[in-house]
Amino acid sequence: MTERLTLNDALTLALHWLYETEQPDDAWMTHHGQWIPVTGNRHLTVTPTGAENLPVIVVNVSQQTWTKGPDRDMWPGNPVAPDELPRLAAELERRGYAVRSTWNGFPAHTGSVGLVRPAHPSQVAAVARYRAGCLEHPERSVFCECDAWRAGFRRAVGPMPLLASA
Repeated sequence: MTERLTLNDALTLALHWLYETEQPDDAWMTHHGQWIPVTGNRHLTVTPTGAENLPVIVVNVSQQTWTKGPDRDMWPGNPVAPDELPRLAAELERRGYAVRSTWNGFPAHTGSVGLVRPAHPSQVAAVARYRAGCLEHPERSVFCECDAWRAGFRRAVGPMPLLASA
């Protein structure tokens, strides 16, 4: 099982990865972001180029449950807490990372915080290379499954290997 971090340690790792970790010139990363496990049925998703092509940190409920709402639609049974997203944004601000905006949050299973400062240029470039698609099979775009396409993902430096080397 993957080690789960405290939220404090996960944020430290996420910010170090976003702003200080250089990606190889021949690596690419999906725009969906990188996953960092957090204690308490949570994980963070961190992407260098989310909304408005700026970094986004998302707090997610890892093991989601659903319940029927008053209108018989399905509602999150274990959403993020009402104060969870505001606390995350405040902690990022306290650390010196200006928050552009927040969205989702209670009563959803996720809450997003958009940051003002762009990610490390090599992080942004790695996502741009992904969006450009497979160079060997351009007709397959980002849906290619060839060895060359898969190798680009393996060359990317994710946040969790940084934890192992600390």
